[in-house]
Amino acid sequence: MRIPPRRSRRRGLTSVAVLVLLFVIALVGASLVRLSVTFRDRARAHDRSLQSELLADAGLDRAFARLSAAPGYTGERWEIPAEALGAASGAGPGTAALVTIRVETASPGGGARTVRVQADYPPDPPRRVRSSREVVLSDTP
Repeated sequence: MRIPPRRSRRRGLTSVAVLVLLFVIALVGASLVRLSVTFRDRARAHDRSLQSELLADAGLDRAFARLSAAPGYTGERWEIPAEALGAASGAGPGTAALVTIRVETASPGGGARTVRVQADYPPDPPRRVRSSREVVLSDTP
């Protein structure tokens, strides 16, 4: 039994239309996946930025507390583990954040002091976000 040529053309067109439709659906799906990955990466970058800002503020608070307890305090390198920040266990080895505090005096005899804080979260360069704070403290009440 032979199939008339008209009918085989319809089947061919239907097959081509289905393939084109599947290709379009695949393109839309790939675009949606790419878009969701981009939004996820932006959200993570924003979270790192916010955490870095909060760590810089915490570094200032720590410096003020140490200066109150010991006026000769000159600063420190404060390494904060991932567990203390509530980071996921897959955050990687070593420290999860690094806060560097420096207290400098304008003149050797005393006077105004400058407190500089730099927070790096996480400390590794590819994803690191750095925030800084600087406050000048005067001796006059």
